[in-house]
Amino acid sequence: MGGRSRSRPGRGRNLVVTSLLVVMAAGAGLTACGQPSLRPRHGATSPSSTAGATEPPTTAAPVPQWRTAWGSAMAWGYGEAVDTTVRQVATVAAGGTALRVRLSNLFGNRPLILGSATVAPAGPSGSLAGPPEALLFGGQPGVTVPIGQEAYSDPLTMPVTAGQALAVSVFVRGPDLMTVHPCCVFPLVSYFAGNGAGDLTSAVSARALPYSSPWSRLVDAVDVLSLNGPGVVILGDSISDGYNSSARWPDLLQQRIDLLPPAERVAVVNEAITANTLTAEPRDDETKGGGLTGLTRLTPDVIDLAGVSDVVVLLGTNDLWFGAPVSQLIAGFTQLASTLHAAGKRVFVATLLARRTGDELWTPAEQAALVQLDQWILGSGLFDGVIDMAAAVADVYNGACQPDALYPEFDSGDHLHPDAAGDLAMANAVPTVLFGLPPAPELAHPPVTPTLGCDTPGPGYPPPPGQGSGAPGQPPGA
Repeated sequence: MGGRSRSRPGRGRNLVVTSLLVVMAAGAGLTACGQPSLRPRHGATSPSSTAGATEPPTTAAPVPQWRTAWGSAMAWGYGEAVDTTVRQVATVAAGGTALRVRLSNLFGNRPLILGSATVAPAGPSGSLAGPPEALLFGGQPGVTVPIGQEAYSDPLTMPVTAGQALAVSVFVRGPDLMTVHPCCVFPLVSYFAGNGAGDLTSAVSARALPYSSPWSRLVDAVDVLSLNGPGVVILGDSISDGYNSSARWPDLLQQRIDLLPPAERVAVVNEAITANTLTAEPRDDETKGGGLTGLTRLTPDVIDLAGVSDVVVLLGTNDLWFGAPVSQLIAGFTQLASTLHAAGKRVFVATLLARRTGDELWTPAEQAALVQLDQWILGSGLFDGVIDMAAAVADVYNGACQPDALYPEFDSGDHLHPDAAGDLAMANAVPTVLFGLPPAPELAHPPVTPTLGCDTPGPGYPPPPGQGSGAPGQPPGA
């Protein structure tokens, strides 16, 4: 399911975004609510307005800041490790002159005793493509992380480039239950040896770590000391985690942002967890990796991440499937907005994707509740913007007008999770101007034609009061 089917203060007016994915059109736009103002970036100062001033405007020199450049929200304890080495591959979205690594024992059953750790450029299949550098913790080669806590390494001076894959190797003295991020079948991101193999953190060859997995282990964040601007966090479930797809829409959004001039690029950090909820405790997934609720994990997975200013939230479909009423979700989104705004974050909430019975039962009553929640999201005014993901992937193209279903070319087959084309549609539906960036180019996509009269996108998803429909192929109010 949405799981494995299983402000800033003074934030101003609510922005609603809809894209209907016509490649020939100008791209996603904003409704008549207005354009967001671009926030100053990289330490820029406003020009002086003093009358008669003769000095040219000055710009402060950019100052490197810690920015989270890769993240993987932890969700489960799985597999005991003792006297062995785990190697996590993390592809950072921003470059910098130094890095630090966050290690998690959130779901461990004992204190996590780490004997040593290294970081190096990653090679193929878990090998190293360069000499490993030792990571220290308070000046020591190892650290003990208490149950339910995390630990940062000391900063390490090491040049890192955006898009670079890093291999973080950790020697676990153990024993401890491994904290992991379970999802999906691609790509392989962690490598490890059998228990009793010892400290292999400096081993260059992939043969030293013969086991591999698509699940992240122990490492849940990599920060870089960077000149890039504040980043964007995606708080979501399996729809954002890439379940049943060969792509993840947050990764594709990063590709769009990487087409901007280098000074305007920021990191998109995907903190989605398969089977995650906003408010509801899973009825039968307690031991299957759904993670803490979105509200519970706001601090470790959003607020505590370095250099993050904007949060995109796509959560709630699992809550409805687990039986939560719409009123509970409205209260949850209200609390989420209040908490994140108090922490100085801007909040953008995405409408929930339409779904039908597929791999899991989804009733008309649940779909009606989803529509009710989406209508509330669109018109609540609580958020700094709303991204109408439901409109972007609904079956409202090429003559069809079924907004309560996914467009077949965007449906992975389970009638809930988008496929790679659907993930691309979702990524293209996000206007980067929301984050104070220039408009990023859309990624190439086979053209689709919005169904005439269904472009808003039809019954069940009316535009907010006072906003009319746009012309075919344009978002309402464009």
